[in-house]
Amino acid sequence: MKEVQWQKNLYKNYGLPDNYTDRSFLEQLRKNIKPNNVTLIEAISLGASISIQLSIVVLFVIIFIWLNNEWITPNVIVISGGILTIFGYFIYNIKVSNRPAKLTKDLWTVLIFLTFGYILSPILKTLTETISTDTIYAMTILMFLTHLIFSKYGSSQISLSDSLSITSSIFGSLMLASRLTSPLHAFSLLTVSVQCFVLLPYLLSQINNKIFISILLTIGTIYLLLFISQTFSYVFIIAIIFLHFICPLWYIRCQKYKDNIYGPWDEAVIVSQNK
Repeated sequence: MKEVQWQKNLYKNYGLPDNYTDRSFLEQLRKNIKPNNVTLIEAISLGASISIQLSIVVLFVIIFIWLNNEWITPNVIVISGGILTIFGYFIYNIKVSNRPAKLTKDLWTVLIFLTFGYILSPILKTLTETISTDTIYAMTILMFLTHLIFSKYGSSQISLSDSLSITSSIFGSLMLASRLTSPLHAFSLLTVSVQCFVLLPYLLSQINNKIFISILLTIGTIYLLLFISQTFSYVFIIAIIFLHFICPLWYIRCQKYKDNIYGPWDEAVIVSQNK
């Protein structure tokens, strides 16, 4: 009998079973033809981005504790936050060289926020009086966890997850602000929330050295946490070490087990042709 020479052709009938293959089927097998290995510095930098977001959340909670315990006045928070915002605004404009001059528009936006924020602070203060404090704290923890999960750590594109992250953080901040002693305290915490979760991410997206920023924020957070609780300080240090070093090293070590195969079983990809 004449031997049938099988070929990989879907529309040609050789009189063979549909699942028949010969040795030539695996000749096109390729392994790891598209390597995307992450270096150790890149992995640590991504871990630094995560630790930055965690440090920002912890710093915001520290400011709330200071205001709630009357360890600092709202005027100091607003003035110092305003100075830091102006400093960060000039750094952002220097980094983004092609950004058109929008000083008048930005000042108008700030004026609208300060006006409406100060007017609505008494309403915010009394809005959640019927809700227990434990429920407020539980919801705040849930909102900040949502913020940490959906924050953008690598991509600079604005997406739905980024909007969800900002919304959850602002909502959690509003709930915490409603538990402060006066409308001025609530207004000062609200301004800090906008600075930390809305404005600061834009500035951080223009800074490439995430490791340096992470180290700076981590040292400051640990120093401030020591005045509140040593236990929380130790937990924060363990979390930073895990996120900053252990997870990146673990990821680099697991890369050697990556084994992607490509062959004739891959799905067809439609390639557009320019006419």
